[in-house]
Amino acid sequence: MSKTLLACVEDLFFRSKIEATARHLNMPVRFVAASELAKATADGAAGAVLLELSAPDAISAVKALRRSKATEALPVIGFLSHVDRKLAEEAEAAGVTQVMPRSQFSETLPDLVMDLL
Repeated sequence: MSKTLLACVEDLFFRSKIEATARHLNMPVRFVAASELAKATADGAAGAVLLELSAPDAISAVKALRRSKATEALPVIGFLSHVDRKLAEEAEAAGVTQVMPRSQFSETLPDLVMDLL
């Protein structure tokens, strides 16, 4: 059984892009609110998380993941506006595996998903 890609994304453009990429790569994807991320990873089926860092509760969701032994090593790829350096620093400090600008995330999404799962 393949692992599920969890996505915490509010922006409809990125949500549809992630859905299309996952479908093209035949990988299961599940969308959850950032506030529900810890609960969504409890069953161990998650293989990675794609996180819109500007979403409400995004940073606290990562902190919660990193407090649990079961999810402390779960890959979390966060994306944000390229001008939001403060948020990027907060995300890295919270334990986001890789932080990138939206443009880079968009361009590299298929490769990211293949590398993650």
